[in-house]
Amino acid sequence: MKRTLSLFAAAAVVAMVSFNSCRKDPLDHMTNEESRIYITNHDSTANFTAYSTFSIVDSVAVLTSTRDSATKQLTDYDKKLIASVTAAMQQRGYTLVSRAAKPDLAVNLTRINNSYNSVTWTPGWWGGGGYWTPGYWGYPGVGWYWPSYYVVYRVNDKQVAIDLFDLKNPKNNQLTAVWNSLWRGTGVWDTNNIDQMVQASFSQSPYLSKTR
Repeated sequence: MKRTLSLFAAAAVVAMVSFNSCRKDPLDHMTNEESRIYITNHDSTANFTAYSTFSIVDSVAVLTSTRDSATKQLTDYDKKLIASVTAAMQQRGYTLVSRAAKPDLAVNLTRINNSYNSVTWTPGWWGGGGYWTPGYWGYPGVGWYWPSYYVVYRVNDKQVAIDLFDLKNPKNNQLTAVWNSLWRGTGVWDTNNIDQMVQASFSQSPYLSKTR
C-alpha cells in the first residue's frame, strides 16, 4: 500500500538561509513557533471524497513513558483540541455525527509525554490500542493497523498526535489509519497555539476533503 509523508518545519527554513560562519547560528534565535514541526502521513490510495461523516473522541488519550497504557483526560487544552479539530473537519465538508450513527471516519487524539530518549512508532507500540480501543468505535475484537512508515524518534519532549481511521471499510479484521498528524516542538501543549497547529496540519493535507 502506497503512503506519503509530508513534513513542515519552520526551523529547517531558518537553518538554510545563512551559510556565513561569521554569523551566529540562526537556530539559537528561533521563536517557539519556528521550533515546531508538523508531520503528516496519509494513505495515498484512500479516496477522501468517499467519506461523509466523522465522529471524534470525547476526551484525549495521554501516553507517558512511565505508564504502559494511556489515560484519558479532558483538560481545557483537551477541550480546545477537540473543538479545533472538529471545526477543521467540518470546514473540509465532513459532517459530525455520534458514534451510534456509525460514522465513516473516527478521529483519535493523543498527547504524548516522552521523558526518555527513544520512541518507536510501530504496530507493536499501539498493539494494545491504548485507551481508544476499536471497541470504543463499535468494533469489539478488531485490532488497529499501523502502517510501516512510522520512524524512530530520539527525543525528550511533548507531542500531539491526530489519527484518522476508516470505519467504513474494515479490512482483515482491522481498522486502517488513513491520515495522521504529529506535532513536535516548543509549545505544542499550549492551549493558545492549538488553532494555529491544527491549521498547519490541515493546510499541508489538501487531499483531506469531502469535495475537491
